[in-house]
Amino acid sequence: MSLPIEIINGLSFEKGNPTWGAVMLLINASIESEVSDALSKDSKGEDRAWHSGRASSLSSFRDLLILTRDEVLADQGKAPEQYDSGEIGLDK
Repeated sequence: MSLPIEIINGLSFEKGNPTWGAVMLLINASIESEVSDALSKDSKGEDRAWHSGRASSLSSFRDLLILTRDEVLADQGKAPEQYDSGEIGLDK
């Protein structure tokens, strides 16, 4: 896939970037919060579906960021980052 230069430049930082780590942690915390709300005994039908949809969307967005970052690194001849599953919720 050919990515716009803005995306390539934006995702061409060194491994261990603190901003990237903060974004991943924030997204992961948001996913956990939505899942918790969806599973809450206080959630009713449409609320449970709404929270589940938000969790799914956040998860898909996180995966898109990671896959795009890995693609940028691969195009630069670099190995993809290894992610701690506890850090971002992925077993990678």
